Amino acid sequence: APVRCMRGRHLARAFARVMTMSTMSTVSLNATGGRSSVAALRAARRGSLLGPGFPPNCFRAPESSSRRAPCSLVTRAASGSAKSKKAQAYVCTECGYDANQWYGQCPGCKVWDSMKVMRGVTEPSTASSGKSSGGGAGARAVARIAETSAIEEASSIGIGRKSGRVKSGWVAEANPPRALRDVLGGKAKGSTMPRMRLSRELGKEIERVLGGGVVPGGMTLVGGDPGVGKSTILLQLAGLLGKGDPKEELEADEDGADEGGSSVGVLYASGEESVEQVAGRAERMGIDPDGVFLYSATRLENILEAVSRLKPAALVVDSIQTVFLEDATGSPGSVSQVRECATALLHAAKTTGMPVFIVGHVTKSGDIAGPRVLEHIVDVVLYLEGDADRAVRILRGHKNRYGSTDEVGVFQMSDEGMKPVASPSALFLGERVLSPDVSAAPTVTVQGSRPFMLEVQALTNERADAGESNPSPAPPIRTAVGLRFERMQLLLAVLAKFVLGRSVLKNDVFINIVGGMKLDDPSTDVAVALAIASSFVEKPLPPDMCFFGEVGLGGELRPVMQSERRIAEAATMGFRRVLLPEAGSDESTEKAAKKNGVELVRCKTMADALQAALDVRPTRSAAKSQPNGSWPSKFPRKKKSGGE
Repeated sequence: APVRCMRGRHLARAFARVMTMSTMSTVSLNATGGRSSVAALRAARRGSLLGPGFPPNCFRAPESSSRRAPCSLVTRAASGSAKSKKAQAYVCTECGYDANQWYGQCPGCKVWDSMKVMRGVTEPSTASSGKSSGGGAGARAVARIAETSAIEEASSIGIGRKSGRVKSGWVAEANPPRALRDVLGGKAKGSTMPRMRLSRELGKEIERVLGGGVVPGGMTLVGGDPGVGKSTILLQLAGLLGKGDPKEELEADEDGADEGGSSVGVLYASGEESVEQVAGRAERMGIDPDGVFLYSATRLENILEAVSRLKPAALVVDSIQTVFLEDATGSPGSVSQVRECATALLHAAKTTGMPVFIVGHVTKSGDIAGPRVLEHIVDVVLYLEGDADRAVRILRGHKNRYGSTDEVGVFQMSDEGMKPVASPSALFLGERVLSPDVSAAPTVTVQGSRPFMLEVQALTNERADAGESNPSPAPPIRTAVGLRFERMQLLLAVLAKFVLGRSVLKNDVFINIVGGMKLDDPSTDVAVALAIASSFVEKPLPPDMCFFGEVGLGGELRPVMQSERRIAEAATMGFRRVLLPEAGSDESTEKAAKKNGVELVRCKTMADALQAALDVRPTRSAAKSQPNGSWPSKFPRKKKSGGE
């Protein structure tokens, strides 16, 4: 009997817990109606557990023990509803897409194995957070600064007040659609988008990449390898913007007034260096100290408060991976922190018209560290390229909502910072070595609106054939520095098929673009192919000839754009002959050649270019293999029999 009663007590307690969980919804409804939660739970429990017939009296648990379980459950439930809920989310490391479950392939960017778990994601209750429009922690941080600001008319960072509720988004709630004609009005072409002009040669070179100047309210991301000079060029840019020179006036619109009041100086916020370290670097580079404010902080709320007090004309954050928001989850540099910090800075930039520049670290593959959404948030993405053992730096635009991405800026690193290069052609060809042992082909490339010359060097080395001493030789080595590897493979295939024969494929091939420049222009194909051919036949190219033109898969030379500007640049650097495709030579090209005193060497195929430049007869000429414009069939037709 005692054993039976003990088992009955355990069964009764378990049954009580099950019934308690099943009646929680009823309890909450009764508690809302005014009854006590504990009283409602007791009533529901008596009605379900102490009903007639079940369980028997001997199985009923003691009243003291059965009373504690529901009370503790109610207490935990009540306390859990008052606190913040903690959940688990999966976030894509590439695009920032978040989901409640794991996906092998991200639904946002379609990248495999990019969903990572983030534990302890806090979801504030609606009572504490209130209504908020997009932006999450970043929007709440900007709104919090607006609440604590002492300015009543308008917040210094542009977040206004309406009906006692702070807006957390930078887009106005009452923003009716406007006709494009009304927005443009009677303004002259190009005056709708104001620009902040930069002085000195350094400012002109940066303006070239930005598309005409700094746009107020624009957000610019500058990325690059460690030590390439991102902080250096932005500190110099801060000195130009904070100088307050009359030549650096804002091209304002018709109003000509700044709604947010007068803005003075530039705030340079560093999360990686102290104020003294940044000041020492600025002194070494000779930056004008007037108008530049230095601030060392990693908490973004502090940076926004400094913006609220100073009202700077521009803001520089170095870097986005070192700052953090207290409301956002994760450590500094994580996906959520980078996204929310960028959103907060975007709100501050758009509502004040203050340009914001942020530094972004890069990964091993050369991409900006953090979520891909960071590059979508900003208006301009710039990459600063260069090798550690070279002084040349290339500032290239990868995204620009206000201009072209074809322009590049050429700088030279020195003790005084970045110095613009007036003549990139002279810089890249200044160390040219004229020797019969060097297979180098000068070419002309156009980056945006500026043509400049580069030198392509090639080296081929024959591999040993298989034999008794070497039964299994290693495959040939292919290396391309400054040139896409796929492009080099394509040109090698064309040379082996139509010009040099298949023996060239047995050679190690090395390509180098002198000066550290990266070539994406297909007009340099002829120069690369002739440099390889020169090393293969061991014969130098003419020193007074430069080459440009695109090579097709059939060995033909295709025309390129802006031939006149390329010819003029070649003549400026002292070249007297230019090899180019015959298809792109017209009257304007002929006039440009006569004006600059340059002889044009026109070629139809790669075989013609080999004969004109190296005086070497190709192994297989494309012109001879297709005299009638059609290739001979490898599978000739069978002759019809006489009976057919």
